[in-house]
Formats: sequence, C-alpha cells, structure tokens
Amino acid sequence: MAKTVLIIDDVGFDRIIISALLRQSGFEVIDEASNGIDGIEKAMELQPDLITLDKRMPDMNGLEVLENLRSKNYNKDIVMISGDDVDSIKEEAMKLGVKTFFNKPISRERLKTELGKLF
Repeated sequence: MAKTVLIIDDVGFDRIIISALLRQSGFEVIDEASNGIDGIEKAMELQPDLITLDKRMPDMNGLEVLENLRSKNYNKDIVMISGDDVDSIKEEAMKLGVKTFFNKPISRERLKTELGKLF
C-alpha cells in the first residue's frame, strides 16, 4: 500500500509539481493545503504518513506550522521544501523534527532517494 502524503504549500504550481513527483515515486497524495492553518487541520484529521511543508507562506510560515503540529503531538514524518537556502532555517527545521530539507526546484531523483530512506 502506498504511503499517504499531505502537501502544504501556498503556491498552486508548486503543489502540482510536488504532487506529480510524489505520485511518480509511488506515494499517494491524499490532500493539499494552500496555507498553514488549513494544513494543520488536514494533518490532524487525515493523519498522513508524510507531510511536505513549504517554509514561506503568508498566514504562518512552515516553521510555525511545524511547531504547532509538534505541540499537538503529531509525530509522523515531515519534510520541508523551500526556495530559501539558509543554513539557520535548515538547522531550526531539523531541531523541530523535519526528516529532510529540500531546496526548490526539487528533482524527482533526490525526492525518491531521500524519501526512500524514510520508508
């Protein structure tokens, strides 16, 4: 059975690309959220095996979403995908339990390799 994924990203085109890459890699994208608040609600309701989380979003950034999910005892895997290539952001995300950090644009090969390590 395919692992389920929730994509949280405010950019529709990025959600389409990430979704396609995940499906090509054998994952089942069960839903998408265009903002952090909606993403938190969907994560708690759907309990996906994996969340892909954008760092930069208008209502709350990915680190805030991550902190919120962890405070609600959401302990499943989360990976962050961002256009920001700043080591301090990566370090903070990893401290909050992010399994891996992808920079945009993301390649199918790297996505498949890194997520293969998780599952």
